[in-house]
Amino acid sequence: MPDKPFFSIIIPVFNGAATLSDALNSILNQTFTNYEVIVIDGLSTDNTMSVINSYAKELPLQYLSEPDKGIYDAMNKGIKLSCGDWLYFMGSDDTLYDTEVLSAIHQELSNNSCHLIYGNVIGQLSNTKYAYDTVDRVLTEGLHHQSAFYRRTLFEELGGYSNSFKIAADYHFTLKVFVSKLHKTHYVNIDICLYGESGFSSQNYDYKFYSYHYKFLSKNNALKQTPAYQKCLDDSVYCCLYLAMNKTDTLFAWQNLLFYLFRKNTFTFKHKIKKGIQMLKWSILNNR
Repeated sequence: MPDKPFFSIIIPVFNGAATLSDALNSILNQTFTNYEVIVIDGLSTDNTMSVINSYAKELPLQYLSEPDKGIYDAMNKGIKLSCGDWLYFMGSDDTLYDTEVLSAIHQELSNNSCHLIYGNVIGQLSNTKYAYDTVDRVLTEGLHHQSAFYRRTLFEELGGYSNSFKIAADYHFTLKVFVSKLHKTHYVNIDICLYGESGFSSQNYDYKFYSYHYKFLSKNNALKQTPAYQKCLDDSVYCCLYLAMNKTDTLFAWQNLLFYLFRKNTFTFKHKIKKGIQMLKWSILNNR
């Protein structure tokens, strides 16, 4: 293998012994082999480390096993350990779609100068294909990190993943790339990954991030690219109210809601007053 890998494949894992072998086998079977694998284990209590060790001679693999602050803390650790020009993040319950994925992406990158290249993902349980093939869809609907390959310089320029968002920090980072005038993104109609739908991020919703979603787009002058901006605004306000009702990140929720109430948007004055009163009510009342 060349001294410097082209791809760094980073896998955060915690108690993933049941599925990790499938993920590693999907890498091992790739026809393109100029890669490294970095597994960041959160000090698992099952047989995860045994699985990792069993692949030590088959894959160009390094690992770190220690407590972490969650998946994005683990991913940031993986970034620091990585050497590849392009970074790819997959879960321990994900598998690359077929044996040609890395080869196909490498070929595309040979013909396109970009900072982020992305394709499609397919849910393992639902068999749903997610193809966010336009910028406006990415800005309003999201993007699975399993579909994207990131030039490593992005993390040097934009920083790592924010640990303040527990589920959607990957989407937050991806949005920073898409709204930047300095960075180019490129969509390819290639199926990248079969992603596990039973993990924490698939089963939960990041109300904190989505309370901030519209504000982020507005402050980065990206609303004109998002035809569904009204739904995005409504959803962000709803998430502010949800956080207040559950007494979670209330200050952050208020900061976002005040932005929506005092900035020009499609809300009427009456509607803004109504939402402000609702927010105050949920913030004061004990909902237990």
